This record gives sequence, C-alpha cells and structure tokens, in this order.
Amino acid sequence: MMRPSRLSASYASLLPALNRLGYRADVREASVYGSRCMVVVSGAPTTRVLNDGSWKRDDGMSGPDPAGLLALYRDERAHMAVRNLARHDLKGVARDILVADGIPVGVILDAAEHDGGLAVSYRRVKGVPEDTVIDDWMARAKAAPALLEEIV
Repeated sequence: MMRPSRLSASYASLLPALNRLGYRADVREASVYGSRCMVVVSGAPTTRVLNDGSWKRDDGMSGPDPAGLLALYRDERAHMAVRNLARHDLKGVARDILVADGIPVGVILDAAEHDGGLAVSYRRVKGVPEDTVIDDWMARAKAAPALLEEIV
C-alpha cells in the first residue's frame, strides 16, 4: 500500500471544494509518464499532477498549482450554468441552483416548470430521492454562475 505523497495531499485538499461545486472527485497515486498522481473528476478529462507540482489535463489545459486547478473547475462550472440557462436545460438549471445553495446533488431525476416554480426530484450524493420546488427559479438561475464562482 502506497502512502500518499505531500504532493497528492495538496491536490486532495481540493476535494471538498470540488464536491461543493457538484463534482465527484478523487486523487489517485500514479507514477506514470512523469506524473506523481492523478485527479479524476466526474465528467471531466483526467488531470495528471507532475513531479514539479504543476498539472496537465488530458484536454491540454495546464497550470502551476492546486489553486489553478480549482479555479479552472470553478470557471467551467460557472460557464456550464450560463449554458444550461441559455439552453433552457431545466435539469441542468436545477442542479446549478441546488449546488449554489450548498446541496450536494448526485443526480437530478426530473425537473419541470410547475406553478411558477421549478419542481425538482433529485438524489443527493448519498441518500434517497427528494422532491422540492424552487421558487423564483429564473432569477436564481441567473445568479447561480456568480455564486458558483465564489465557492471555495
């Protein structure tokens, strides 16, 4: 069994913030192709952490440190929220609002406009399905990108 290195521990410290952004993430030790560990994030390219502490994602994005990686995911999440609203993707909008409210959403099961609100069935990362109605959802969806960028 390998003990985590200091380098992988510094990237593992990002996991709570990535989870608050609605991602499922993990750091895995890996001594392959000059990398010390990998950051695996649901729905995103794998990130390889290099020996010097910098990182490079499989899609070509790169940066110098863990803070840069967190900033990238925060920006991507905010852009996704804008795109979900523009496309009128109600499941995506519901996820954005719930995540911005600090609810750890695993999956949105259903979302539909209902009496001026957004009726949502979702499952948290752990637990049983829940139902809620998001009032004033359009204004909250417009505010979600800014709130997602503030998550630390």
